[in-house]
Amino acid sequence: MNRNFRLLSRYRHLPLQFKLLLWFVPLLLVTIFAMGWNSYQISSQQVVEKMKQSQDHLTKKTAEQIDEMVRGMISFSNTLFLDESVQRLLASSEAQKERNSVFKTVTNLMVAGNSIQSLILYSLEDNNGAEPFAANQAGLTTGMKYSDFIKTSYYQEAIKAAGSPTFGLSRPTDGIFVGDHYHKIVLSRIIKNIYTLKPAGLAVIGVDAGKIGSQYLDNAEDDVDMFVIDRNGLIITASNPSWIGKRDLELPYFADSDPNLTVKKRLESTADHKQWIVSHLQSETTGWYVVVAHSKRQLVKELGQILQVTMTIAVLCLVVSLMVTWLAAAAITKPLKKLSRSMRRLQTGDFTQRVFFEGNDEIGLLGHGYNLMVQRIKSLINDVYASRMKQQEAELKTLQAQIRPHFLYNTLNTICWEAEKKGDKEIADMVYSLSQVFRLSLNDGRDTFTLEQEVELVTNYLFLQKNRFKERFEFEISLDESIKDFTVPKLLLQPLAENAVIHGIEPLSGSGLISVRAYRIEKTIVLEVQDNGVGITADRLLELHQRLARGNSLAEEETIGRTGFALMNVQERLSLFFAGASLQLESVEGAGTRIIIHITVEGP
Repeated sequence: MNRNFRLLSRYRHLPLQFKLLLWFVPLLLVTIFAMGWNSYQISSQQVVEKMKQSQDHLTKKTAEQIDEMVRGMISFSNTLFLDESVQRLLASSEAQKERNSVFKTVTNLMVAGNSIQSLILYSLEDNNGAEPFAANQAGLTTGMKYSDFIKTSYYQEAIKAAGSPTFGLSRPTDGIFVGDHYHKIVLSRIIKNIYTLKPAGLAVIGVDAGKIGSQYLDNAEDDVDMFVIDRNGLIITASNPSWIGKRDLELPYFADSDPNLTVKKRLESTADHKQWIVSHLQSETTGWYVVVAHSKRQLVKELGQILQVTMTIAVLCLVVSLMVTWLAAAAITKPLKKLSRSMRRLQTGDFTQRVFFEGNDEIGLLGHGYNLMVQRIKSLINDVYASRMKQQEAELKTLQAQIRPHFLYNTLNTICWEAEKKGDKEIADMVYSLSQVFRLSLNDGRDTFTLEQEVELVTNYLFLQKNRFKERFEFEISLDESIKDFTVPKLLLQPLAENAVIHGIEPLSGSGLISVRAYRIEKTIVLEVQDNGVGITADRLLELHQRLARGNSLAEEETIGRTGFALMNVQERLSLFFAGASLQLESVEGAGTRIIIHITVEGP
């Protein structure tokens, strides 16, 4: 926390040029790096997507080629099935006599088929352990004995298929093709007698898996791996010959796969692999899966140039931005420093200070405003000095004028005493009330009353007005003792009482009544002035309500009349003195008017 405070304190005391550098340069660098990284990500995604499309096309093409090769093997087996020499070889007890004829047929078929390298024909008849017919593209060869072959899975699957072709992979260690040291893609199929359609023999056709891989899978780029796996996860052929005969779980693409899943599920789980782009397609003929895999890291390696270019641009921008920001900051701070020096001289009392900046930009306007401010300050100081001199003169005159109110009070009291001496009590009471009205109105120059003083002023005022209008009205005053010391603005109720006399009672043809009440309801002090005079017309009442609601000051109101002036005056002083105080006006034409003031107070 202290460290952060020290860093913040140092930052605050840095010159403006350095502050601009601290803000602008990092922001520029972040923007450049963000754009570079975003470009890199977008490019990577596009490259990966295009590679995925290319791999899907390559997978489909390779699958078609593998299917074509398989169909060639099936066609080869169908030819064997229909060849008479093969039929005789499988049916004859002296099979040796037919070997030469079959060898010629098979050799011609292998040359025509090109991809088929090996063939073994087994007779299902009891041939007393005779050697099976075995041949390859080089000539006659040796095959696994029938007694041993029937123990292999190839035999079991062929018997179970009952004439349909079955496919698998023969390892050199299996010994089916004796002396052959290559992995073979094997087609095993029962050959039936063309006349009886009963099983007569079994053909085992072999294709070099490595050669198939190099023929069909080496079309891809050097960094792309292609392989074919069967439903059990055995790799039939691959662009990498060392993978042939392995399980799919041994490959890096399936290292994290669940071994309990099927091959199809494992392949589907690689769709969103983080390291590899894996495309696969299942052959409709064999059920094998043709798989193409490519490393994403290797794929986007070339895109690293974008990052290098971004770094280079960032460094260049950093150097340029440092220079530009420093020069731009200097262009801003130089006039500010000039302005600061002038302000320090101004503080010492030198009001002749002026600054001159070229141009009408913000700095130029600032200089112009500063010069104008100095000029006005000088004028204000002169005005204040003159005003202070006038104030001193006014204070002297005020001291002299204070004699006048005292003289007035003393004179009125003297008249009151003389009237009492002569027995004229009515005149004495009127003079005394008038004296009290003057005394309370002046209130020694203070702007506030207690409610007791305000009620006293209203009482004396109404007493004088009652004597003026003789028997035209009566009045009653009520003050709750608990709030008599509550402070209110001076002359708060008197203008309302004056309105009641002049606008309510005076136009009345009969006798009227004015009631003034001050009481408390919980946390609200209520002041009421009510009369039973002529009231206010509906239009005039609406106009007064609107003016009170707007709350405009007296200076903003025009032609509001004496009634409106008194109400606006009271409301404005209430709002300045009390928060949340309100004035409510109620009147019925011909029935009288009631004005209610609510003042919210705190405490008991």
